[in-house]
Amino acid sequence: MPEPFTHEIDVQFRDLDTRSHVNHVVYASYFEHAKERLYEEVLGVSLADSPTVVRSLNVEYRDSIPPDSTVTAELSPISVGKSSLTIDYELRVEGDVVATGQTVSVYLNEDGRPTAIPDDWRDALADYE
Repeated sequence: MPEPFTHEIDVQFRDLDTRSHVNHVVYASYFEHAKERLYEEVLGVSLADSPTVVRSLNVEYRDSIPPDSTVTAELSPISVGKSSLTIDYELRVEGDVVATGQTVSVYLNEDGRPTAIPDDWRDALADYE
């Protein structure tokens, strides 16, 4: 199995709810933040400039994330389809899994229609499949 792409995220005060846990909606933003780093570091493109849109997002919560934590996001395996990119996520705090999830993104052409993911993306992501 390939090594996952990892990215560390420090919990910010704004991430907390009234019980001083990371709010449940923030978990998905941690996925997105880690995906943003993957795009920049592996694909060489800003997520904001990427021709992809999220088709689906799934989050399974396993535990709360306390304040002052560092969350490690692990992205793997990454599955590249014809026009879709599926990423599995694990969020960990001190080695313990606190959430898992998955996103499916679709690569779009200039007209906003699904189109084949380019070979340079496939090559760059091959180490994470």
